[in-house]
Amino acid sequence: MTRPEMNVWLVVLAIISALSAAGQSQSCPININFSAGALTHWQAYTGNNKGGNGPTAIIAVYDSNQSAPNGTIGATTLPEYDLPGVSGIRVITNQGTDAFGGFPMIPTINGYTYNYSILLGSTSVSNQQTNEPPTGSLAAPASGPQGGYVRGISYLINVPPGPSTVPYTMTYAYAMVLENGTHPSDEQPMARAIVSIPGGVIDCASPAYFLPTDGNGLDSATARANGFSPSSVPTPNASHSPGGNAGMYLRDVWTKGWTEVTFDLSPYRGQQVSLTFEADNCVPGGHFAYAYFALRDICAGLQINGDTLVCTNSVVQYSIPSLNGASYNWSAPAGWMIDSGANGNMVTVTAGPQPGWMVANETNSCTSLTDSLFVHLYKGALPQAEIDPRDTTVCYGETAPLHALITTGTSYTWISPGPFPTRKNGAISSLPFTTTFPAAPRQTADYILTILNEGCPIPLRDTFTVTIVPPIRVNPGNDTLVVVNEPLYFQATSSDVYLDTYQWSPSTDLSNPDTADPIGLYGSDMDSISYLVKATDIFGCYGTATVKVTIARTAANIFVPNAFTPTANSNNLFRPVCFGISSLDYFQVFNRWGQLVYSTSQIGQGWDGRIQGKLQESNAYLWTVKGTDYTGRVISKKGTVVLIR
Repeated sequence: MTRPEMNVWLVVLAIISALSAAGQSQSCPININFSAGALTHWQAYTGNNKGGNGPTAIIAVYDSNQSAPNGTIGATTLPEYDLPGVSGIRVITNQGTDAFGGFPMIPTINGYTYNYSILLGSTSVSNQQTNEPPTGSLAAPASGPQGGYVRGISYLINVPPGPSTVPYTMTYAYAMVLENGTHPSDEQPMARAIVSIPGGVIDCASPAYFLPTDGNGLDSATARANGFSPSSVPTPNASHSPGGNAGMYLRDVWTKGWTEVTFDLSPYRGQQVSLTFEADNCVPGGHFAYAYFALRDICAGLQINGDTLVCTNSVVQYSIPSLNGASYNWSAPAGWMIDSGANGNMVTVTAGPQPGWMVANETNSCTSLTDSLFVHLYKGALPQAEIDPRDTTVCYGETAPLHALITTGTSYTWISPGPFPTRKNGAISSLPFTTTFPAAPRQTADYILTILNEGCPIPLRDTFTVTIVPPIRVNPGNDTLVVVNEPLYFQATSSDVYLDTYQWSPSTDLSNPDTADPIGLYGSDMDSISYLVKATDIFGCYGTATVKVTIARTAANIFVPNAFTPTANSNNLFRPVCFGISSLDYFQVFNRWGQLVYSTSQIGQGWDGRIQGKLQESNAYLWTVKGTDYTGRVISKKGTVVLIR
C-alpha cells in the first residue's frame, strides 16, 4: 500500500473517533498547541507495521473523549505499542536539548516562541533483543516482534464558517531524528503531517519527511539539500545487517532541525478537517524514527515576522512560515533594497529613506496567502563609515594607524584591548569626518570602533584586527674558523612564521649575499671577517644577527696539544684543534696500560681529565686521532699528552 493510499484510512479513523468540537471563530482550536500540557482534545494511536503501513498497523487507539490511561484527556505520555516502559508519545512542556540533533525540544522560529511541543517516537526498534541507548537517548532496552513502531496524533478541526477569502491558517514546526535504513524511500523511517477532509487527503498540505535513497543507498546530497545532517552520536541499536557491520553501533543517524510550515483552511469554511502528525519506523522495523511537532496558537492568516521600527540603512530580515511546494514573492517599500531571499520564505533587505509596507505572498496548488507589515523608521539613520584598513599586520613595536571615514554619525568611541584598555571618544561636528586611532599592541589584538547617530538607537560597531609579527630572531650559525680555500657553507634561519628574504653584509667572498645559504671562500689576504645577516618578511619586519669567520693561513690539519691542566682557567680541556677538517672519525685517549679512558667523534669536544667523574693524577697518556679534511684527504696522528695538576 502506498503512502497516499494509506492516508485515506487514517482520514476515516480520525473522523470516526474524533472530538465533536465546539464552533470556532478565527481563534485556534482549544489545546491545538498543547497549552494544556496534555493531549486533551487530541486522538492518539500506536501500532506496529510488520505487515506494512496500512489499517492493520494501528493497533491501540486512545480516544479523545475518554480520560487517561486509555483516552487522551489529561494524558501526557503514551507508550510505544507493546512496550509499556518506553514513551512513544509525549507532551513536552519543559525545554531540553535533543541528544542526537542538539536542537531545542521547544523551538523559537522566525521571532515566534513556541511554549510546548509533542514528541512522537523513540529510538526503540522491535526486531532486536537488546537496545543500549547512549546517555540522553529517548529509548529503554527493547525487544519484541518484527516490524517497526507506528505512532500518531489527530485533531478534528471545525473550521469556522465565513467567506473563503478570509484565511484560516494553521502553522506548525517540526524537527526529527531518523536512522538511515537505506531501504526504498517509501519504506524509510519517516515523519509526516496529514491534512484531510472526509473526501480524501489534501495532498498539497500533507508532506512526508524522510531520508531519500537512490537505489544503492542514501542519497546524501539530496538529504543535505533537504536540511538533514548526520549526527555525531552513534545509533544506540547494534547493526543487525549481515557482514562486517553486524553488531556494530554505526553513525547512521540523521537529524533535521526545526522547520516551520503553514497551510490554509479557508476553502473548507464550515467543514471538518482532520490534522494528523505521525512518526513511523522503517517498514522492516530495524531503524527508528522520532519527530517533534509544535503548533502556533495564531490561526488568523499569514504573518510576517520582523522588526516594525528600523533605521534607514539598516540590514533587516523578514520571514514567513513556509508553504509546502510554494513559490514566494516579496516587495519592499520604495527606496529599499532586497539583498537576498526574494524567492524564499526569508528575505534580507536594506532599509531606505522612507517608511512603508513589506509585503509577502506564497502560493501553491492549495492556496495563495499574502500578508503586509508596515515598517516605521527611526528619526535618525543607521551610522555609516568607510574603514581603512579593515585588518592589518605590523611588526612588533610598530604602530598601526586605524582610520575611519564617517559619513553618517554624531559621535564615536574607540576601545583598545588589554588589562588596561584605553578609550578615545569624540563628537562629530561635520560630515564627512575622519578619525584615526594609533594601535600599538604588543600582541595580536582587536580594536573596536563604535559610531552613534542621534535619532537611531542602533550603533555601528566595527572590529579592527591588528596582527603582530613577533620579534624576528635570526640564527646565522656559530662563529667559525676555516683555512685558506676551504669552502664555508652558511645556513641562516629565522624564527619568523612568514617567508623571509636574506641579505648578508658585506658581500665579500660570498657566492650570493641574497640567500640564506651562501658559500664563503677565503684567500690568504685576510685574517677574519664579520657578517651582518638580515632576514626580512613580506610585511617588512626584519631581524639581524652577526657571525664571525676566522681564516687560518695554513693547510688543513689536526693539531693536538702536548699538555693540559684540568684545574686551570685555561687549557683545561684536552682536544684536537681542527683546521679545514670536515669530519672526525675518532679522537681517543689511553692510559699507560693501554686502557681507553676517553673517545669522541665530535669536532670541538675533548677530555676533562676525569674517569667516571674522578679527576686523574698527573701522568702521561697516549692519544690517537683520525679525520678527513674538506678535500677528502685523510689525516691520522698519534702521540702523548701530559696531564698536569
